[in-house]
Amino acid sequence: MPNEKFRYPEDMPQGFRSPKEYGLLYEDVYITTKDNVKLHAWFIKAGKNPKHFRTLIFFHGNAGNIGSRLPNLHLLINSLSVNILILAYRGYGHSEGKPSEDGLKLDADATLEYLLTERDDIDKERIFVFGRSLGGAVATQLAISKPEGVNGIIVENTFTSLSDMVDALLPFLTPFKFLVQRIFYPTVDKIGKVKCPILFIRGLRDEIVPCQQSLVLYDKAKNARFK
Repeated sequence: MPNEKFRYPEDMPQGFRSPKEYGLLYEDVYITTKDNVKLHAWFIKAGKNPKHFRTLIFFHGNAGNIGSRLPNLHLLINSLSVNILILAYRGYGHSEGKPSEDGLKLDADATLEYLLTERDDIDKERIFVFGRSLGGAVATQLAISKPEGVNGIIVENTFTSLSDMVDALLPFLTPFKFLVQRIFYPTVDKIGKVKCPILFIRGLRDEIVPCQQSLVLYDKAKNARFK
């Protein structure tokens, strides 16, 4: 869930407020989902002609806002020369609505659709998706629901499922999960349906998501063209 104290990028410390703090070329864009939720995103260009570069959809983790990721975005653009479209999920930042598992699926679908139908200044044959933690679950689902538009996904420090995370972090709640759990993100059950190439990235010292969960996802991704 978003942190209300730092819900908006402009509330963040210097260096986390806007791409212009890094001298990046960008646009504020707004995307409307199928259920009529208006989402805010930044489209950051790798150069004056974005069509010359690959485009990366960036799905962030659970905490913070899109401004929290600015140092990482700056590094990616400078190192890899990619355009980046980073989305504020529903209920985050300046996006409308409230976060939900089904809602984030609609957010992801609308984000890809925006690139494919609204942007004539990008190479639509070179769209990739990056997801960190929660974002990896969102990226995986998008690769399944819209395989024709995704050329590959990058999954960083993503969990197998929220149920498994409860077992790992709050084992005393395990016997009661069936009573209280309302969101699931069962990526472990879905990753096998992804056919595009997958790059798994894992921090071995991650203090939140057990490293073993990434190894399980890697093993389950049996239909990926490359992993």
